[in-house]
Amino acid sequence: MMLPKVVLLQKLVESGVIAVIRRIPEDKVERVADSLVEGGVTALEVTIDSPGAFAVIRKLSARFGDRAIIGAGTVVDSESARLAIDSGASFIFSPSLHQDVIRTALRYGKVVVPGVMTPTEMIQAIEWGADMVKIFPASGLGVQYIKDIKGPFPYIPVIPTGGVKLDNVSSFIQAGVSAVGIGGNLLDPKAIQDHNFMAITEIAKRYVTAVREARVN
Repeated sequence: MMLPKVVLLQKLVESGVIAVIRRIPEDKVERVADSLVEGGVTALEVTIDSPGAFAVIRKLSARFGDRAIIGAGTVVDSESARLAIDSGASFIFSPSLHQDVIRTALRYGKVVVPGVMTPTEMIQAIEWGADMVKIFPASGLGVQYIKDIKGPFPYIPVIPTGGVKLDNVSSFIQAGVSAVGIGGNLLDPKAIQDHNFMAITEIAKRYVTAVREARVN
């Protein structure tokens, strides 16, 4: 069932955590996704540089239905965006700003979030129709940068990605971001290698809890 875009936007930020699934072995990716959703994560981003990415998006979209939405990440051209959407992606994330990617996602009624770094790029993204913007890399820019840009641009929904950790996720949320994107700090490589999927669930729960508490404080 195709969900209305307003529902996709709600689901994307519901838990406040967007899990970035990058280069997880194909034989483990479904177990990893199960663990994340069990931990309360409602949005899973499969980067298209991952093994069999489009097939994984298709499988996970069918697997979770309305429990979680599945999107594609690291999308930098319209053809990749279209392939991802054809595979069931509900949202498209880019590490950079590409008008053709935004146009393609909008054409199919999907959420599109380009990566930006400067105020000029933020405004350009919104003028081109982006639903939100991804501040990347958040590790280099930091929480103070988010606070600074939220001053003149309080109406632009922001998602920081790259460098978000348990010890700073609350600060990002309190700075006014809509959600956070988390990859390696959420998906512990050793836990995945050891098939310790319960550990992934526990880490996910800690992030989701931290976001929930920060939103009410």
